[in-house]
Amino acid sequence: MLSSSYFKKNTVTRESLARAVKRVTGLTVNKSATIVDQLIDSMVAAIKDDVTVKIRLLGTFSTKRKSERMGRNPKTMVEAKIPARKVVRFRVAPTLKKKINSNIS
Repeated sequence: MLSSSYFKKNTVTRESLARAVKRVTGLTVNKSATIVDQLIDSMVAAIKDDVTVKIRLLGTFSTKRKSERMGRNPKTMVEAKIPARKVVRFRVAPTLKKKINSNIS
């Protein structure tokens, strides 16, 4: 298991994930990057097909359909139709919430 100190910046990127996989598995960076890309592609494809993606201890990705509605430009006050669309939702796992909030006083 890698600690947060392994990730040098405040943002975990695709490249830093690939390097973490390399460190744990001993694979090359290119093969590790391929694994990370395939994982992300699989998750995106599932979410796109309205499949809920649950990752234990992290959270749940799901889609929600939003119907068409009327909106208003707050600057010009002109009404505009906002088309129907799907949005991705992420719900944090309770375990992760507890871990994040355990150090807050």
